Formats: sequence, structure tokens, C-alpha cells
Amino acid sequence: MTFRKKLVMTTIAASVAATAFAGIPLSSKGLAEKLGVSSVAYAAASETHASYIEKARKFYNALAQDPAGLKDVNDFKAQVAQLLSDKPEIIDPIVKVLGDDKAEFTAMIIDILSTSLDSNWETHFKDLRGEYNDFLKSLVPEGYELTVDDIAGTILDLETALVPLSLGILDKTGTELHDIIKGAVVNPNVIALEKYYDVEQFDFVDVYKAVFNEKAISKELALNAFSALEKAHKIAFPVDSGNGGNFGGGGAPSVTVPLPANVNALLDNLKAALEKATDAEKAAIIEKFVKDAQAAINTLAVVDASSSVSVVNGEAVLKLDDAKVLTVIAGIEALAIKVKEIAPKAVLTNLGLTFNLGAVSQKAFVLNLSEAVVKAGASANLTGSKFIVDKFEVTTPFGGTFSSVLALTVKASDATEAEVGALKSASSVYDFNLTVGGTATTSFSEPIVVSIPLGSIDGLDKELLSVAKIVNGKLEFHGGRVKGSSIVESRDSFSSYVVVENKVSFNDIASVQAWAGRQIEVIAAKGAIEGKAAGKFAPKDNVTRAEFAKMLIRGLDLENASATASFDDVKAGDWFAPYVAAATKLGIINGRTATKFDPNATITRAEMATMIARALKVTTGAADVADEAAALKGFADAAKINPTLKAGVAFAANEGIVIGANGKFLPNDKANRAEAAVIIYRAINFGE
Repeated sequence: MTFRKKLVMTTIAASVAATAFAGIPLSSKGLAEKLGVSSVAYAAASETHASYIEKARKFYNALAQDPAGLKDVNDFKAQVAQLLSDKPEIIDPIVKVLGDDKAEFTAMIIDILSTSLDSNWETHFKDLRGEYNDFLKSLVPEGYELTVDDIAGTILDLETALVPLSLGILDKTGTELHDIIKGAVVNPNVIALEKYYDVEQFDFVDVYKAVFNEKAISKELALNAFSALEKAHKIAFPVDSGNGGNFGGGGAPSVTVPLPANVNALLDNLKAALEKATDAEKAAIIEKFVKDAQAAINTLAVVDASSSVSVVNGEAVLKLDDAKVLTVIAGIEALAIKVKEIAPKAVLTNLGLTFNLGAVSQKAFVLNLSEAVVKAGASANLTGSKFIVDKFEVTTPFGGTFSSVLALTVKASDATEAEVGALKSASSVYDFNLTVGGTATTSFSEPIVVSIPLGSIDGLDKELLSVAKIVNGKLEFHGGRVKGSSIVESRDSFSSYVVVENKVSFNDIASVQAWAGRQIEVIAAKGAIEGKAAGKFAPKDNVTRAEFAKMLIRGLDLENASATASFDDVKAGDWFAPYVAAATKLGIINGRTATKFDPNATITRAEMATMIARALKVTTGAADVADEAAALKGFADAAKINPTLKAGVAFAANEGIVIGANGKFLPNDKANRAEAAVIIYRAINFGE
């Protein structure tokens, strides 16, 4: 693609990205005639300026019905605008080709994002068009015209397709997002322009994902804003008149699904109660509804699937009744939307499905979910589907890799010496095979959680049990947490797995045995830390940033094969690359700069405490301590803690994860491997 062609398309992509963030469409005007699309076809498929403005008014009026949601949208827009002001390099994929015009184009995007959605939004956007139209015209080839109006006809379609994904946008690959966008773009002038320039992918995909990966973006606020946007779309542009959930996307036909009777009753009773209530009574009515809604969701979410299992060729095969499952999903979604509407700060739990197959005598079973169920679950923002087969459990997420019909086959067999060698097995060997959309899939954008039942563990050390992946006849240890009579592990790829007792010994840890010996043994058993050589742990050696990334990700079960690192000093083939990628994606570890991770640099105790704190917030939902000063008052050297690290140190100290010595925290001392093993051990056992 030539520079000028690329320039035009990055301009279009950036405008689409900016207005999609803004949540409000602009107006419409085409390039159809210039690009050879017939005026008849254009008139049939696109909107006039007046009708498009009318649509935009409908959208704003719908959003304004939820003042709290409108505030969330405006606050989120402002947060993104501030992020781009602070880190303009985030939008480099769509502005780097602009040369001297890059700064002005970035300013335009920030101006759009900074514009609040209010009763004067039409005037605000008219001013923006007046300010930037001449600038945009200067970017296109001679003989063509480009204004912000030219691309606005695609915005509502893009929002319809992307907004229901919520933060699931992070689960999508660039190709998947491109496919969604391509299916949503129906405006013929944009389609013609895309074909004319032979564009393969919208550049704003990378920007969209990068923004939501930034720690400065509140995931809670983003979810609230997306929820408000989605609700407004459903009000302004209903695709059917039924009471059920709408599970289409990108303008596709919607399926009308009836709500469960108890959900309809709850919603009807709430409406009647609120109509009769005084202002003083409404708070109690809403509080009761939230509790009743949670109870109803808890009941709806658990589906007895035992009658949906049949035996085919010696395998137990699950085939669900889609109509019943879609009704369950519609019920959960309707309750969640209503709770969000009347009690925005309320938090609902258990927003996932559980299918209980009961006791199955077959050693192999096939778990199926139809495309309709998968898409409905993702659209309703459900977390995933848990399948319980006797004592075995596996949970698949909705969205990302899991966006089409899926079939998961699990086969259990007795562990043999050829598979586990001299180690003692504590479970059967489980072999997993997954197809998504009929295609064999071995790695996922978000992990599958497996709960493997343990056999007899008499005489085995429970803390040394680890889930091991069988790779070419060798065992690769991935840890896992023993809960009751099972071990739970998240997996971002599939193969064959078995639980074994993994005893690892080192002959150089006598000096730290009293306070770190057991912890080193356990963390090594989980595969989170390895020796420097056979039998050598090197407990006093300093810990590098790359080493600690692996300890954290392996120890806390956060591996993600789909994550990628974008640092110049982290190459795809580096042993630490997948751990750095997973840690940075989660915001646990940041680069030293936008392009440098500095993997071989050593970390301090304060840095280690901060990374642990961030990781536990991800895995357990833990929150910062309310009073940092109180948490740190016992340390004489608290003033030496870098201000950006104080929250993490306060959390780690308050929870007893990182402990000081002789009244000091020693924040700037280099952390050694023995210390790292101890705090990873404590983190693994946090909350237990």
C-alpha cells in the first residue's frame, strides 16, 4: 500500500476509533459517487444528514434516561482522553504515518473524547467538524473529499457490534476484531473506499486493545460505561418487540427468547411496588429486589443436565436443550440489567452457568455448546460455563477464543510409569481435545479452569502436589491449588495432564532452611521457580525482573499463551517472553519505558511487594489498604519508599506477605531468590 493510500485509511480508522470511544455518532455524507457506487444503491443503504441526526438524538435521549450511566460514559470518555494526553504514543498505529500532522490529528481525537455527551452535543460536534474538516481534506488525494461526516454512517453499526463485547474486546485477536468490524460495516461509501485501497485490516484494533490494557483505565468504570451504552442502544434501536434477550450483533437478526416465569414475576412486582412506594420506601424495595435477583440468578445459573447426556460410541455426550438454556441466559441478563439500572453500585456474583451432568460411568465424555448459546452468553456478559461430571469440573469462558460452537472431549485413563516416571501420581491422566467452530484448538485467549479429582493421597505431601502437562513423554509442572479432594488449575492450552507429587531438593539452602526451606520446596514443586543448576538453588542471588515475572505468573496460575509483549528487549523466543507478556497484560509489571522492559535488571523489595499486591488484586479481588500511613507506621524507613510503590508495600506489609526486619522494611534493598520464594508461597496461600 502506498504512503498516501495508507494515510487515508489510517485517517478513517482513527476517526472510527475516536467516535466509537465517544459513544455518540456524528452525521453522514458519502463518497459513493466518487468511488463508483451507484447513487441508487447509496440512497437505499445510507442515511441522509437529517435522518442520521435523528438517530443520534434517539441514542442520546435513551442514554439520558440513565443519569448514572450517562455520567459513567462521560467519565470514561474523559479518562481515555486523559490517557491519550498523557501517552499519545498509544495511538501511534493510526497516526505515525502523518508526519508533521500527527500532533494535530491526535489533538482532534482528544477533543472528540473530551466532549461531554449532554443536551448540547449537536453543537459540540458541529464545532468540531468546523474546526477539523479543512485539516482532514488536506490529508486525502487530490479530487477526493474527506470529512468526519463521511465515516459517521458506520459508527452505529460498529457500536452495535462492539459494545456488547464489553471488556471482552481484550479477548479478541486482531483478526477476530477485523472480522466483526467488516461484518458490521454496511455503509457503501466506506465499503467502496475500503475496496478501492485494498485495506486488509482496520488499524484502530491495536489502539482499542492497548487502551483497555492500560492500568490508568478503570475496568470497573469501563464496564459501567459499556453497560450504559448497550442499554441505550437497546432502547433507541430495538431489534424486536419481545421480552427476551437480544443475542444478535452487528445488525444481525435477533432471536426473541422468553424470560423465565420467576424473572417476569420479579420484574413485574418491582414495577408495581415502586409505582406505589413513597420516596422513603423505595430504597428498601430496591435493596430487597437486589437480594431477590441474586437469589434468582443463583438458582437459574445451575442447570441439571443429566437428562441431556447420551452414550455414543462408548462416550458420554452432552447435548443441551438450547431453548431452555437461552431462556436461562435471558433471565440472568434481564435481572443484571435491571439491578444495574436501579442500583448501579450493587455487585452481582455467580454470573456464569453451571451444567451438572451427574455421575457418568464412561471414561470419556464430550461437552457441547451450540453457537447460539455461546453468543448469547457472551452478549449477556456471563463469565462462562462450568461443566460438572461426577467429581471432575471444567469451566470455559464466553468470548475470545470461545465465540463459536464448541466441543470439548475429555478422556480419563490410569497413570502409568511411562507417563509419570518415578513420581507418585495422585490422579488419573486426563487428555483434552477442543474444537471451536469445528476447528481443533489447543491454546486460548483466556484460560479454561479445570478441577481434577484426586485419588488416594495417603502418604503423599499435599503441598507438593502439582498439575503436570505431559509433553513428549516428559512432565512440565504447572502447580495448581488443592481444594478439598481436588486440585484446581487454569490452563491456557490443552494436552494431557496428571497430578503428581513433585519433590525437588537443593543442597545449598541450609543457610535459609529455617525461614525459607519449606517455601522453596513447595514453590519448586509447583514449577514456579527452578534451580540455577542440578541441586543448586542459589538462595542469596538477586532476583531479576524476568525471573520474578515467571514466579508470579506460574505461582499464581496466570499463564496466557495469547498474550504478547511489545518491548524491544523481549524477543518472542526468550524463555521469559510469555511470562512478561502475561504479567504486563494484567498490569502486574510495567515496562521501564514504553519500549523497554529491562528483563535482566534486579528488583527491590518494594518493587516485589508492589508486583505481588497487583497480582493478588487480579486473582482475588483484593483492595488497597484504606490507610497507607497506618500500615507503614511500624517501619522506621517508610519515608524511603518510592511514592509510586507505597500502596503496594502497604498492602503487602498489612497482609503479612512481605515482612520487614528490625523495625525496617528495607524497601530499596535487592530482593533475593529465597525471599522471592517465601512471598510467592504466601501469595499462593493468601486468603486461606
